[in-house]
Amino acid sequence: MSLRNEPLVCVRYGRLPDGTAPDHRLRSVAGHVHGLVAEVHPLWERYLATVGVPPTASQVEACLKPLAADEAVEMMTALAAEDLVSSDEVLMNREIAHHMVTRIVRWLGPGATWWTNHGDLGSSHPVSACTFDSVVAGSDGEYFAILLQLGED
Repeated sequence: MSLRNEPLVCVRYGRLPDGTAPDHRLRSVAGHVHGLVAEVHPLWERYLATVGVPPTASQVEACLKPLAADEAVEMMTALAAEDLVSSDEVLMNREIAHHMVTRIVRWLGPGATWWTNHGDLGSSHPVSACTFDSVVAGSDGEYFAILLQLGED
Protein backbone atom coordinates (compact mmCIF):
# COMPACT_ATOMS: atom_id res chain seq x y z
CA MET A 1 0.00 0.00 0.00
CA SER A 2 1.28 3.46 -0.82
CA LEU A 3 0.35 6.72 0.79
CA ARG A 4 2.15 8.53 -1.98
CA ASN A 5 0.64 11.81 -3.06
CA GLU A 6 0.34 12.87 -6.68
CA PRO A 7 3.20 15.00 -8.02
CA LEU A 8 2.59 18.66 -8.45
CA VAL A 9 4.11 20.45 -11.42
CA CYS A 10 3.88 24.24 -11.27
CA VAL A 11 4.85 26.90 -13.75
CA ARG A 12 5.21 30.60 -13.11
CA TYR A 13 6.34 33.24 -15.54
CA GLY A 14 6.24 36.98 -15.71
CA ARG A 15 8.16 40.17 -15.90
CA LEU A 16 10.91 41.21 -13.51
CA PRO A 17 10.61 44.64 -11.92
CA ASP A 18 11.88 47.41 -14.18
CA GLY A 19 15.49 48.23 -13.54
CA THR A 20 16.49 44.81 -12.15
CA ALA A 21 20.27 44.94 -12.38
CA PRO A 22 22.03 41.90 -13.89
CA ASP A 23 23.69 41.15 -10.55
CA HIS A 24 20.24 41.09 -8.87
CA ARG A 25 18.56 38.86 -11.47
CA LEU A 26 19.12 35.68 -9.43
CA ARG A 27 17.77 37.34 -6.27
CA SER A 28 14.61 38.40 -8.06
CA VAL A 29 14.04 34.98 -9.67
CA ALA A 30 14.71 33.24 -6.32
CA GLY A 31 12.04 35.46 -4.79
CA HIS A 32 9.57 34.25 -7.42
CA VAL A 33 10.55 30.60 -6.77
CA HIS A 34 10.01 31.19 -3.05
CA GLY A 35 6.63 32.81 -3.74
CA LEU A 36 5.51 29.86 -5.88
CA VAL A 37 6.58 27.37 -3.20
CA ALA A 38 4.78 29.41 -0.51
CA GLU A 39 1.65 29.46 -2.65
CA VAL A 40 1.48 25.66 -3.04
CA HIS A 41 2.90 24.70 0.38
CA PRO A 42 -0.53 24.57 2.09
CA LEU A 43 -1.59 21.90 -0.44
CA TRP A 44 1.25 19.66 0.77
CA GLU A 45 1.24 20.16 4.54
CA ARG A 46 -1.07 17.21 5.26
CA TYR A 47 1.23 14.84 3.33
CA LEU A 48 4.47 15.86 5.00
CA ALA A 49 5.87 13.59 7.72
CA THR A 50 7.06 16.60 9.67
CA VAL A 51 5.57 19.88 8.64
CA GLY A 52 8.34 22.36 8.30
CA VAL A 53 8.50 25.74 6.74
CA PRO A 54 9.91 26.15 3.25
CA PRO A 55 13.31 27.82 2.96
CA THR A 56 13.39 31.61 2.91
CA ALA A 57 13.91 33.50 -0.35
CA SER A 58 17.59 34.04 0.51
CA GLN A 59 18.00 30.32 1.25
CA VAL A 60 16.38 29.50 -2.10
CA GLU A 61 18.78 31.92 -3.77
CA ALA A 62 21.73 30.10 -2.17
CA CYS A 63 20.37 26.76 -3.47
CA LEU A 64 20.18 27.81 -7.11
CA LYS A 65 23.16 26.89 -9.27
CA PRO A 66 23.85 27.99 -12.88
CA LEU A 67 22.68 25.76 -15.69
CA ALA A 68 23.36 25.82 -19.44
CA ALA A 69 20.33 26.39 -21.70
CA ASP A 70 20.52 22.89 -23.24
CA GLU A 71 20.65 21.38 -19.74
CA ALA A 72 17.65 23.53 -18.77
CA VAL A 73 15.70 22.09 -21.71
CA GLU A 74 16.52 18.52 -20.67
CA MET A 75 15.75 19.07 -16.99
CA MET A 76 12.48 20.90 -17.66
CA THR A 77 11.46 18.18 -20.14
CA ALA A 78 12.04 15.54 -17.48
CA LEU A 79 10.18 17.57 -14.83
CA ALA A 80 7.18 18.05 -17.10
CA ALA A 81 7.14 14.44 -18.34
CA GLU A 82 8.28 12.26 -15.42
CA ASP A 83 7.40 11.94 -11.75
CA LEU A 84 10.32 12.81 -9.43
CA VAL A 85 9.34 10.11 -6.95
CA SER A 86 8.75 7.31 -9.44
CA SER A 87 10.58 7.88 -12.73
CA ASP A 88 8.49 5.22 -14.48
CA GLU A 89 5.34 7.32 -13.94
CA VAL A 90 4.54 9.38 -17.03
CA LEU A 91 3.01 12.81 -16.42
CA MET A 92 3.09 14.03 -20.00
CA ASN A 93 4.25 12.82 -23.38
CA ARG A 94 8.01 13.48 -23.42
CA GLU A 95 7.99 14.77 -27.01
CA ILE A 96 5.27 17.31 -26.24
CA ALA A 97 7.07 18.35 -23.04
CA HIS A 98 10.34 18.81 -24.97
CA HIS A 99 8.62 20.94 -27.61
CA MET A 100 6.96 23.08 -24.92
CA VAL A 101 10.11 23.76 -22.89
CA THR A 102 12.19 24.38 -26.01
CA ARG A 103 9.77 27.18 -26.88
CA ILE A 104 10.22 28.66 -23.39
CA VAL A 105 14.02 28.61 -23.68
CA ARG A 106 13.85 30.18 -27.16
CA TRP A 107 11.39 32.79 -25.89
CA LEU A 108 13.87 33.95 -23.25
CA GLY A 109 16.66 33.82 -25.83
CA PRO A 110 20.37 33.05 -25.86
CA GLY A 111 21.15 35.78 -23.33
CA ALA A 112 19.02 34.14 -20.64
CA THR A 113 20.56 32.76 -17.48
CA TRP A 114 19.27 29.44 -16.10
CA TRP A 115 19.45 27.95 -12.60
CA THR A 116 18.46 24.76 -10.81
CA ASN A 117 18.54 23.41 -7.26
CA HIS A 118 20.50 20.37 -8.47
CA GLY A 119 24.25 20.23 -8.04
CA ASP A 120 27.00 17.89 -9.11
CA LEU A 121 26.53 14.14 -8.94
CA GLY A 122 22.77 14.39 -8.62
CA SER A 123 22.76 16.27 -5.33
CA SER A 124 19.77 18.47 -4.64
CA HIS A 125 19.23 21.43 -2.35
CA PRO A 126 15.64 21.77 -1.13
CA VAL A 127 13.55 24.76 -2.13
CA SER A 128 10.44 23.41 -0.34
CA ALA A 129 9.48 21.40 2.74
CA CYS A 130 8.65 18.37 0.55
CA THR A 131 10.88 15.30 0.42
CA PHE A 132 11.34 15.74 -3.33
CA ASP A 133 11.55 18.99 -5.21
CA SER A 134 13.20 20.12 -8.37
CA VAL A 135 13.20 23.53 -9.97
CA VAL A 136 14.55 25.08 -13.15
CA ALA A 137 14.30 28.85 -13.48
CA GLY A 138 15.54 31.24 -16.11
CA SER A 139 15.53 34.92 -16.93
CA ASP A 140 16.62 37.18 -19.73
CA GLY A 141 16.72 40.15 -17.35
CA GLU A 142 13.26 41.34 -18.33
CA TYR A 143 11.16 38.17 -18.10
CA PHE A 144 11.43 34.98 -16.07
CA ALA A 145 10.10 31.41 -16.26
CA ILE A 146 10.01 28.78 -13.52
CA LEU A 147 9.14 25.08 -13.66
CA LEU A 148 8.83 23.35 -10.27
CA GLN A 149 7.88 19.80 -9.37
CA LEU A 150 7.11 18.72 -5.82
CA GLY A 151 6.65 15.15 -4.64
CA GLU A 152 6.16 13.23 -1.44
CA ASP A 153 6.65 9.53 -0.86
